[in-house]
Amino acid sequence: MTNPTLDAYQQIFGMACLVGRSSGYKGTAIELQLQLQYDLSFYLNNVPPVTVMGQTSPSVADSSVTPVLGSWNLVWGPALLEENNDGVADNAVFVAQCDAVAFPGGPVMPAYVVAIAATNPDSLYDWEAEDFSVSQVVNWSTYNPSDFSPSGYNGTDPYISLGTATGVSNLLKLTTASSAAAPGTTLEQFLSSVQPAVDTAVIFCGHSLAGALSPTLALYLTEQKTLKAFDLTLVYPTAGATPGETHFASLFNSTFPVLPSGWEPQSLPYQSWNTMHWNNLDVVPHAWQKQDLQQIANLYGHSPNFGTAATLSVLQSLAMLDSSRSGAVYTRIQNSSLSGTLQHSDGGSAISVPPQSLKDYVEQLFIQHVEMYSGIPADSSNPEVTGLILPQPLPKPAYPKLVPGVSSVTKAELIERIVSQIIGWISSHALSALKPVLEA
Repeated sequence: MTNPTLDAYQQIFGMACLVGRSSGYKGTAIELQLQLQYDLSFYLNNVPPVTVMGQTSPSVADSSVTPVLGSWNLVWGPALLEENNDGVADNAVFVAQCDAVAFPGGPVMPAYVVAIAATNPDSLYDWEAEDFSVSQVVNWSTYNPSDFSPSGYNGTDPYISLGTATGVSNLLKLTTASSAAAPGTTLEQFLSSVQPAVDTAVIFCGHSLAGALSPTLALYLTEQKTLKAFDLTLVYPTAGATPGETHFASLFNSTFPVLPSGWEPQSLPYQSWNTMHWNNLDVVPHAWQKQDLQQIANLYGHSPNFGTAATLSVLQSLAMLDSSRSGAVYTRIQNSSLSGTLQHSDGGSAISVPPQSLKDYVEQLFIQHVEMYSGIPADSSNPEVTGLILPQPLPKPAYPKLVPGVSSVTKAELIERIVSQIIGWISSHALSALKPVLEA
């Protein structure tokens, strides 16, 4: 087979995009797991059949996919968490394997990819328990994913946010369903049991929430010696918020150098390993480092609408307060910014720049946080936009199908949900700040 059109970095990011499809649906936990598994059967080989959809044998990736993405096999998962039985996926993960990946500036070698899902905008649990839970921290030196609690910051040990600690714990607790690949196993059990070929890499990737979880999980499993069978461990996080403070960032950076020994550096902005790549117009990776949080209210220009400007200013102030409350100084792991471009329309509807409303702001946020990384196809009134990592989105099935009981979620619904989540978060934090005054 000839080399795929996407390089290794883009292939790995493509896996993060695929696991993120779990955010596009509503249903029970098993329905959502089967839907993601069915979707993966279009892109990956050896996905166990989803019998309710009429599949009777393991999948063969569609012929439109392999020339672009390469030939990858599903070997574990997908596994999915629906914490509150509210019809949405909170976390999702799968592992894929390829016999020969051509690493730019490095060798051709087999690789396993642990792909972790981004924040589900429709998941209140994601927002509250994992994304926004940063006012308390967990000591990394004593962190046990099965039994942990926040503690006071001592200024010397590495610490991660309570939200990051919760997310990693959730991923490690997941057990694959009977219908999935490697059924009845946890991710840690699977990775510790793998007997890979000589000179095999394992790569952790994820976008948004998973841009914080993937480096943290990779570091945890490295320290636990779970990955000792692999010759090389890499991380490719994107668009992630800051997982921890200064000492944690230093620990990650020293454990995972930007370039493996003997590999040649590459010229394109997205081409570096163990580096969090982020769009400089993306709000999410501006959290939770103080100097970056100070930019979020006016990232798309100062709103001329008083109410919108005030709301964004309050959002920024409350985020900064939460970030500083524990005393830990949130610090990005090694990272590289990518140059985004402001968009003035969304599939035919205009987006005001600067934002006239909170909806304008969130629509721009959604584009910059999701679509700018993977490209925006042309429509009747706009030319295509080349993505910061993928030139254009991965091929899609011509006739997508839904598992019985599953419904799809539209982009408009997700944007509406983000607006309501932001307003709710501001309201709850404002009331919390006012409570001592009201009780006095």
